[in-house]
Parts: sequence; structure tokens; C-alpha cells
Amino acid sequence: MSNSSHYDDVVIGSGMAGLTIASLLAAAGRRVAVLEAHDTPGGYAHTFRMGKYRFCAQVHYIFGCGEGEPIHRLLTRLGLEETITFERLNPEGFDQIVVAGERHRIPTGFSKFRDRLIHRYPDAARPLHKYFRIIRSLREELAALPSPIGLKDIATAPFRFPNILRYRTWTLQRLYESLDMPPRVQAILAGQSGDYLLPPNEVSLLLHVALVSNYDRGAYYPTNHFSSLVEALANAVKQAPGSAVFLNTTVTEIETNGTRVQGVRTSDGKRFTARRYISNADPTQTLALATGIDVPHREKRRFTYEYSSSNFTLYLGVRDLDLREYGFGNHNVWHYPHEDINAMYQVQGKANDLSNPWLFLSTPTLHSGRPGLAPEGHQILEVATSCSYEYFSELKRKDRKAYTRAKVQTRDRILSIIEKNYVPNLRNHLAMKVAGTPTTNEFYVRAPRGNAYGSNLTPANMFPRVSNQSPLANLWMVNASAGYPSVGGTVGAGIRLYEQLEGDAI
Repeated sequence: MSNSSHYDDVVIGSGMAGLTIASLLAAAGRRVAVLEAHDTPGGYAHTFRMGKYRFCAQVHYIFGCGEGEPIHRLLTRLGLEETITFERLNPEGFDQIVVAGERHRIPTGFSKFRDRLIHRYPDAARPLHKYFRIIRSLREELAALPSPIGLKDIATAPFRFPNILRYRTWTLQRLYESLDMPPRVQAILAGQSGDYLLPPNEVSLLLHVALVSNYDRGAYYPTNHFSSLVEALANAVKQAPGSAVFLNTTVTEIETNGTRVQGVRTSDGKRFTARRYISNADPTQTLALATGIDVPHREKRRFTYEYSSSNFTLYLGVRDLDLREYGFGNHNVWHYPHEDINAMYQVQGKANDLSNPWLFLSTPTLHSGRPGLAPEGHQILEVATSCSYEYFSELKRKDRKAYTRAKVQTRDRILSIIEKNYVPNLRNHLAMKVAGTPTTNEFYVRAPRGNAYGSNLTPANMFPRVSNQSPLANLWMVNASAGYPSVGGTVGAGIRLYEQLEGDAI
């Protein structure tokens, strides 16, 4: 019996970009095979069970769900727009930034946010007016920027995209300094930094603008939790004639003749062939699997990049306590012990010091009232912060007991911070506490160095991102690096690649 199977398209990996393009191709009548190394699809959006609780691995809230936006367009094409619905986080404060004990609500609407800040910090009125004027101008130009960018677009850029040209190499910190923005206001405006895991002095200003602009259109959470979105897309593939999703199926080799892929082999001894191959895996990892090719130097440069930071995450099951009484609800809370966010990232990422970290706190059971995540009357609290990959990786490699002790110490330190600042005696109400490190991310979702957002979102990695086209004629790539991170970003990347390959606008 042959262990070889033939499909129209083979998709390596089932993160959100992979599921997006696989479901669209299957809906268009193509026979698609999705090969996923993990035992569940979804990448960082997958949901795992611990006892009576279910946690989404890394995703807490998303953008792009409004009418005409990427996720809504995808679901509409698949006929799922009424099946998969979303709850909108509080428009008056979907993210709440706490700097040195002072809470600030980020509302929907730049003008409202600006006016709130000016009311609280009247001396910052002039730089705030300039900041939001620049953010708006960049938002408009980024929305008009075509993908892919053609020669005509480059030639006309000085007239059509003057602000993008001017600010394309700027960091957010450079903008702050040019405006003489007060330090406390800087921290508030950069309060969502964990959504790209970079401090103001490193993150691309254009990326910051894209992120805050997308969330300004609406921050969402799936009504039936993230598992419903992932399962719906996976089922769209599995239920299509001739298509399939293979779990626990690790691709070990991409066979080539030097210019084209001829097949892929998996750890269980199977071989899959197709006319086209699409990798949702990291681009550098993908090329490392390809045999028999000599990548030209100019191509190698495209696949040489630093990865984004990783994170330490706590997954907590809470009983006999209502977190709404402690400042939580249909919003996220960002905790900063002081106003120097640049210093926090330096201490946590470079010096491996998590004694006083910034924290992101999210309560998915308060984002949607639907059951499925916790026993009745219980709640979930998820907490994350940035950390060093090297520190945890070296400990795990050299001394597993020391690694476990470091996890427990970091977990307990974070719990002490939460008890001191938000929920006294929280430990007495924890029915479940699970910690994840960068090595957890690396093991379960095959993210190199446990990175959260693909290639690092610095100015150097913005234009261009890694191309969808690989050095092999029939292999394409789509993910956070060959595209942009976040669920909305990777879904958008999957849609754009589908439109490119099929000539079919979504």
C-alpha cells in the first residue's frame, strides 16, 4: 500500500494564516491537505484543557471583525458570519492602562482619547494634538497602501504616501522626542506595547500606528470563545470534498528538484504531493526543511532576521470570587510599575529580571458570558509579560529542576504583584494555576525562540516583510513574518495570498 497522497494544495501548519487560506481554497473547490504537528489546530489561537478549565494559548482579544474587515470578510465568504459572532470590548475603555497606580481608559475614537488625556494633562495639549494628527495621517496612508507594492506605487510614493516615506524608519520613541511628549503621557500612549512586545525605542512607528488604528475600529472577543473560530475554519476544510486536516503530522522534509517542490514527507512516514505548497510555518524553518536547493545570497538576506520577544504567561482558574469587584471586566488591564517602559523591557528581556515586571491581565470569562471555559460560577484570569528566551531555555537544557524552580518563583512573584495592586488574597481563590515560558511556546507551536510575533517589529523589518514567494517556484509562505502578526493580521495575510494565487477578490 502506498504511503503517498496527492492533493491540489498542501498547507504546512494550521495557524490562523494557514487555516484562512486552506479554508478559502477548499471552499473554491480545491482539494487541500493541512499538515499540523500539534494535536490541535490554531497555532497561538489554539485552546487547551487543564482540569475543568480551558485556556486560549496566547490570544486574548482581536481586531478586524467589523463589517468589511478581514475576519468578517473571511467568515462571510465561508458562510459563517452568523455562526461565528463576536462581543465588542468596552468602547469606553477596551484597554485600561495602569501606570504607577493611576488608571487610564483607552476608548474607541482617537479624538475622545486625545481629549481625555488633555483634560488630565493640560500641559501636554500641544504635543498630544500633534501626535494624533500624525497618527491619523499615517493611518490614512497605510489604509491606501496597496499590497503588493508595485513599481508605479514606488514612483508615485512622494505624492501619495509622503508621511509613510518620512516616518518609515522612525521608532515610536523618536516621535515622542520630536514632540517633547511628557514621560507619563508617553507611557500611556505606549500602554498597548505588549501587543507587539517591543518598547517605544525599538518598535516601528508605522507598526504602532497600524495596531492602535485597528483596535480603534473595535476590539473583539468571540462569543463562543476562540476555540469556536478555530474549529469553524478547520471544519470548513475537513467538510470540503477531498480535503483533510492531519493532526500530529510533523513535516520533516520538503523534497525539491532544486527549483520546485516535489513532495513533503512527515514523521509518520507519509508523503504528500501537490501542485502548490503553502507554508504557515516560520519562513526560515521552512527553508531549512527543503533539500536540494542552493538559496542565492540575495534570497538568504530576506530570510535573515531577528525574532520578536517571547513571553511568560499565567493561566489561572478563579473560584469563589468575582473579578469585576476588583477593576476587571469587559476590558484588558495593562499594569506598569512606573512610566519608563523602555527600561522595563531592557530589565526583563536583557537582564532576565522579572522582579517587578509590567503585566497584561485579561479575563475571557468576563468578555463573553457563554459557558465553556470554566465551571459555573468560576472565572479565568490570564496574565502575560515579556521575558528572555535564553534564560529559560538554558535552564531547561542544563537543569530541569532549576527551570521548574524559576517558573514557580516567577509565577509567585507575579501573583504577589496582583495581590498587592488588584486582588488581595487571590491565591486563596485559585483552583488552577499553570505557567508557560518561551520554551513552552517553542515546543507546542514550533515558534523559534518562543517568539510571539514572528520577525521583530522594528523599522528594519517593516518594509519589506518576508515575501510570500519562496525561492521555489511552487512554494509560498504566509504567517506573522510573511505578513503581519495578530489574528487580524494573519487572517489578512491569508486572504491576500489567496487572492494572489486564485485571482479571486474576497
